[in-house]
Amino acid sequence: MNVDARASVFGLIASAGVVAKIVLFLLLLCSIVSWALILYKWLALRQATQNNRQFLALFAKADDWSDLARRTAKLRDGPMLALFRSVQGIMEKKGPTRLARLSRLIESGIQDEIGHQERSIHILATIGNTTPFVGLFGTVWGIMGAFQEIGRQGTANIASVGPGVAEALVTTAAGLLAAIPAVVAYNMFANALREMELQMELFAAEITTLAEDHGALGDAPQREGR
Repeated sequence: MNVDARASVFGLIASAGVVAKIVLFLLLLCSIVSWALILYKWLALRQATQNNRQFLALFAKADDWSDLARRTAKLRDGPMLALFRSVQGIMEKKGPTRLARLSRLIESGIQDEIGHQERSIHILATIGNTTPFVGLFGTVWGIMGAFQEIGRQGTANIASVGPGVAEALVTTAAGLLAAIPAVVAYNMFANALREMELQMELFAAEITTLAEDHGALGDAPQREGR
């Protein structure tokens, strides 16, 4: 975009009516919130993914649950570690009800951790869904003003209609600029969370299998082949 084009866009914004300026301010606010959430969730999910990898590496090396607890004692909190700690007490207990309680705890733990990681990304979905309509409202309002100007002047040439229509379309462009990053980021985060949930379910399946293998004895399962 050249200097004249930038100047014309800023000029349209400066000359916009009160309603258009309010719409543009709301869209700017939504865009700032959106980018702040994108940065925050990107950092949080990256940290959670790194913590899960560290935990799985220690899980593969551990001889039994007590050994895994020792190895992960100083590990930073993460979804996988939180799930392990939520079921650790059950795994070390004896009794026929252990497996049923374990299954309930695992399911509840996965939902809690995924729910925690999903926190606030619905705001991105809301911004992505609503800001185009907010921009469209500003456009419709501006076009109404343009037609009123046509009525006052009694002419419909480009010179009289063009500036009003161009000013109105600025809000639509602003709405799309606010919506597109939010929608793209929301889809990326949703895919990352689905992968994390699948990874946790696979880990939970291994825990359940180990508990079933040692259920008759009621002892804490030992990792075979270590």
